[in-house]
Amino acid sequence: MGLLAAAACLCAACPGDSGATTDTAAGTDPTTDSGPTTGAPTGVATDDPAPTSSTTSEPPDTTDGPTTDPTDGPVTTTTATDETETGDTTTGGQTVNVVVHLIPQEGVGGEQRINFAVPLAPGVLADDTQVQVHHAGTELATALRGLARHPDGSWRSVQIQLDLAIEGETDLDVALNAAPAAGSINPVPVADTLVDTGPNVWALLPAEWLTSSKFAGPLGTTAAAEGTPGQAWADKCDYDEWNVEAFLGANDSADVWLYDRGTTHWRGHARRGDLSTLRSAYLETTIYRDGLSGQGPDTAIGVPGKTGDAKYYYTQNMALHYLMTGDDRFRESAEDVAEAYADLWDPVYEGGASFWTERHAGFGLLAYVWAMNVSDDQAQQFRDLADDAVTAYLDVQASYPPGYDDPDARCFAHTDVAADEEFGFWGCSPWLSAILADGLEQYATESPGAQADAARASIVKLGRVIARDGLDPDGKPFYWMGVGDGNGAVDDYDEHWGESAYVIAMAYYHDGAADPELRQTAEDLAAGFGDLGEVPHMRSFNWQCRSAVATPWFLAQ
Repeated sequence: MGLLAAAACLCAACPGDSGATTDTAAGTDPTTDSGPTTGAPTGVATDDPAPTSSTTSEPPDTTDGPTTDPTDGPVTTTTATDETETGDTTTGGQTVNVVVHLIPQEGVGGEQRINFAVPLAPGVLADDTQVQVHHAGTELATALRGLARHPDGSWRSVQIQLDLAIEGETDLDVALNAAPAAGSINPVPVADTLVDTGPNVWALLPAEWLTSSKFAGPLGTTAAAEGTPGQAWADKCDYDEWNVEAFLGANDSADVWLYDRGTTHWRGHARRGDLSTLRSAYLETTIYRDGLSGQGPDTAIGVPGKTGDAKYYYTQNMALHYLMTGDDRFRESAEDVAEAYADLWDPVYEGGASFWTERHAGFGLLAYVWAMNVSDDQAQQFRDLADDAVTAYLDVQASYPPGYDDPDARCFAHTDVAADEEFGFWGCSPWLSAILADGLEQYATESPGAQADAARASIVKLGRVIARDGLDPDGKPFYWMGVGDGNGAVDDYDEHWGESAYVIAMAYYHDGAADPELRQTAEDLAAGFGDLGEVPHMRSFNWQCRSAVATPWFLAQ
């Protein structure tokens, strides 16, 4: 039985079709998920061992003018009335070349329909008909299609299909902005190019290409980080140990699904460009999608026992899968899950015990932004949800804790009770804040000037307060930090160095890379991750290797 078939059998037993789970007012189940870490107390919303206690910018304007609608159709601008007009896209149009390495699955040979997609940086390709593909010096007939659009109207990715007699590993030469002369073929559904263990032929792009495209966010290659503090993520993130086989051996427990494993591996693949990460990303995202049922707001997930628990609802994995394959099923599922998230999560924090965490806030924003990025017909809906969420988050950042008046160093403070914790003081989670910072970064990338500026200013304030208030006297990041009051809860484990390094490195970068203290703090935390960091189980791998792997990129700019 192949991996996908085995996963389908497991998902057939998943309770992802009832929607009858009892939820909190925020549509979440804040109880602890069981996992391989021993000694974890009950009632901890963060799914991690509890540590030992110790010691404003304006909200973005709502999009009320034309905004880019990243669809698979012609370049358009979309207004609230859905009227469209042809837009003008300027890219330069220089020919750009990339080598794609093909690896057929075991037992696959002879004439094959091969399907893959090439992610693109903004401005690289305006016309999706202008792509040549050569094999061994001979141009091949192709089926071509642009996939979603950047805010400037250029394509985010281009899907390519071709027919090739293949008997082993080989290379294709792809030239973008080059008029094809070998003719075209009719496309087939991506499903027709799959075997039981994924695509009939794997297509590998260089890590340098994938990271430069920023298809999975700002990332640098593992090779580029060698000899720098950023090498810690290459040393600690063992994608081969925590791969799809390891996941299949444990995925009857909900905790190993946390933090969006598909995205963790897609981002790992962008940094490494190898088959191991591609295979895990491809198969695990497929497993996640195969567990979905229902549509739109009624979409249920297949994570065991977690239907209705927002922290298990992910769209980024499926959006990235779509950009790497052109498989429309994943685009549609990303839209469905984003709609479901909007029904489960209220981004507004009303103070006191009202449920609110940085993790839910971050995954909500990521859900809306990534669904918006790839949507063919609902981009404005998800833009509105993202705008509303960011407005609510910036209000939290500007308003709490009561009486705190530093305008330049602020986190997203809330009570410990709001996160189902028992620390006894207002504060925020430095490590969960990494997920929200990740969402704000992507939102800023996809947004017009004022909105982008507000989101980036928010990241700078967050990084500044974590650098000032979020470390113990030895420089270790707090698990839960007070704000301006000297309070903090130390972490009994060494599994959260990287997230604080990431947020502070982002703040350094978005503040103009001019604050040496921010940079030094980020580098010290990265060194702490390298020297002391532990990744003892799958859930720990998921969170430590998901967002913070971008830290080396921010420090290298």
